[in-house]
Amino acid sequence: MRRLTVFSALSLTLLLGGCQNQSNPQAKHYPKVPCDVNRGFKEYYDVPVDYIALAHEAIDAMFKTIGTVPTKVLVTDFVDLTSLENFSQLGYVFSNSVKNALIHQYNINVIEAEVSKYFKISGNGLKILSRDVNTIRTQSFDVNRAVVGTYTYSDEEIIIFVKLIDLETGIIEGSFAKKLPMNCEMMHLLTRK
Repeated sequence: MRRLTVFSALSLTLLLGGCQNQSNPQAKHYPKVPCDVNRGFKEYYDVPVDYIALAHEAIDAMFKTIGTVPTKVLVTDFVDLTSLENFSQLGYVFSNSVKNALIHQYNINVIEAEVSKYFKISGNGLKILSRDVNTIRTQSFDVNRAVVGTYTYSDEEIIIFVKLIDLETGIIEGSFAKKLPMNCEMMHLLTRK
């Protein structure tokens, strides 16, 4: 009986260990390096991240599902999925990379909006803060789609979510998600305001 318990525990450890490595196959190809990020030294993956290429990949994926590419899009700052706030430089890097991709790849007019001014992202989704929808769609702010991004992270990985939302219907017309190994640069951006 004792052998069976030890065997079961060992099997479970191997199984869970294998699942952990499988969760982010890209990570296993890179070594970890020590990094000092305001919380003492920790080890993160030594993997480069091309934010511009990531933004282009996200935009391509989102626009695959819609027939006509919009001429104007509102883009919000990317927010942490846990707090639904942007307290770090990483949210700005992600959103600015997406804005750049929309302008240069699709020649779309990008309207920059503060999340707190017109929208609130909560656990229940994106909410318009004005009772009068025409406040959002004035002559100078005539837009019917928004690109909204969120991210969540641990010491091992970061997951980025990007959605194209029809502001008239609330329907998510396109989406993109990507998991990346956490590196020192991203952790620095996450800890800087």
